[in-house]
Amino acid sequence: MQRAPANQKAFTIIEVLMAITILAVSFTAVIQAVTMGAEMIDTARKQQIAQQIIEGEISYLRLGDWSIIKNLADGTAYTTTVDATGTLLSDATHFKQLASNPNLMLQAKGFGCQIVPPASTTPSYLRPASASASTVNFLSLTYQVTWTGTTGRTHTRTGVAYFGQNGLHLSYQK
Repeated sequence: MQRAPANQKAFTIIEVLMAITILAVSFTAVIQAVTMGAEMIDTARKQQIAQQIIEGEISYLRLGDWSIIKNLADGTAYTTTVDATGTLLSDATHFKQLASNPNLMLQAKGFGCQIVPPASTTPSYLRPASASASTVNFLSLTYQVTWTGTTGRTHTRTGVAYFGQNGLHLSYQK
């Protein structure tokens, strides 16, 4: 049997174990990065769906009659949920744009939608200062959409819209 020349080199067991450890840590980091990226994409997609719901409802109201708009700002919270089959569970009368868009409802499975009253118990009538449902000419409505992400965390998207009896309409989203 011939001996290997003395100048030939080979990897030691320590070097092999170090390389395996580095590869394992690298693969774990790559898997975590891919998982986090998928969660971010899912959150971004669902935020876009929530924004479409809010914008659709606000646009529907902007085209609607003033009496419908002012009746929504009476301090009542109107709520609905899209179930797992893509169907509104309740209150399709206050979420007409969503109810009339079956493709959006299929994308919004598990979403909760709400027209939120102001923080106080008074209606969101802004003008005149002591307005009532019959005298209001400028008011605000807040739409809120909530959903649970793939990690179990609850997300919320809110849009505030200001409506004027004579056509002054503004909106703010956050």
